Amino acid sequence: MKTAITIHELRTMSAETIRAFKGAIVVKDGAETIAILVPVRSAKETVRKILARIDAAAAKRTPEQTSALEKMLGECDSERSTWE
Repeated sequence: MKTAITIHELRTMSAETIRAFKGAIVVKDGAETIAILVPVRSAKETVRKILARIDAAAAKRTPEQTSALEKMLGECDSERSTWE
């Protein structure tokens, strides 16, 4: 079973090929790991568990923590606009 693909391979893959992966696969650019690709169809239960953990963690945050997180995410969003 393949455990990693290159960014070039990812660019040429069809949706059908990606759906066929049995689980998460590492995306590499040379020797650098740049992403983890998780086919949603093959990982529905994993995604559901991750989202439940995110919701549980969010419920425990203080208003100050939420504010700090939103500020940090806002900074990430503004940086993202320069990526495209």
